[in-house]
Amino acid sequence: MKHPVPFRRLAGATAAAVLTLSLAACGGITQDTGSAAGGQSCKRSTDKVIGFDYPLTSLSVYGDLKRFAEQRATARGYQMKYTADDEDLQKQTQNVQTWVTQKIPAIVSYPLEPASMEPLAQQARGNCTVFVSYASPLKNQDASVLFSGLESGQALGKTATEWAKQHQGPVKVLVLNNRDLAVGAQRDDGLKASFAAGGNVEIVSTQKAGTRADGEQIARTVLQAHPDLNMVLGYDDDVALGAQQAFLNAGKNPKDPGIFIGGQDGSKEGLQAVSQGGIYRVSVAVRIRDIGFAVTDVAADLLEGKPNKGVNVPPVALTASTPSLKEYLSDYS
Repeated sequence: MKHPVPFRRLAGATAAAVLTLSLAACGGITQDTGSAAGGQSCKRSTDKVIGFDYPLTSLSVYGDLKRFAEQRATARGYQMKYTADDEDLQKQTQNVQTWVTQKIPAIVSYPLEPASMEPLAQQARGNCTVFVSYASPLKNQDASVLFSGLESGQALGKTATEWAKQHQGPVKVLVLNNRDLAVGAQRDDGLKASFAAGGNVEIVSTQKAGTRADGEQIARTVLQAHPDLNMVLGYDDDVALGAQQAFLNAGKNPKDPGIFIGGQDGSKEGLQAVSQGGIYRVSVAVRIRDIGFAVTDVAADLLEGKPNKGVNVPPVALTASTPSLKEYLSDYS
């Protein structure tokens, strides 16, 4: 399938240090890791095992990310392993430490707190484990699988601003953010930079929401205080879908032209809601399939001695009228 927007290969100062690769006598791959591993040459494991440490397993995108990573791993002859962090920093640290101690061949990790992951990533690389950061780049990494939170927030803010300009009457806004996550903070920063409050637009409440239940409960409460609330901007599709449910529970018309709800991620349910042409008007999507494939491909390439600095999957604002919406939805078929 043709990608509507191609991957952006990462570049930076580290790209200047070209990897020196040679086949070891035992069939492994020896790689000069430079100062990141104390200047030593690492002999990569020939075991085809990749650990995917994704702490936000309650998000609806997790199941599809795992499915796509597994699909690619099967095609390349790799086994995937997973942590059960339960969105808990201490559990994540313990689980990754276990993998580091076991010298698992490759780790792809979404750090809840990047600073806490740095020493573990450094230790892993010192053991010749491939370490790929997910969502938040680290100093101690071999590559990254990224998607710009800042650009995503900017796209949501721009789309919401355009709708507000065309809307006749006041626009009362609820912002649901999650600045506890690095990507959440970036999305919130992007939204603030691009969403134009003032004039007929008033932000009546800004609150933290991490789950669909949070989105529904907060939106219900704000609707009680502001019955004329007619815009919700969510840090992801889960919280925005929860807010949509609160509107429906309050008796709002699911096709009401005067209500705007927007989320981010491009989850299956988020895109399905957008496709209905109702009050859920936009999901700023990253291609979940491409990210899932990259989780396997980036780590596997490095284990096999192929240079790969990672990928940056760009966000795209998808509305009911966006031609590529069907293509994104087809990934979930």
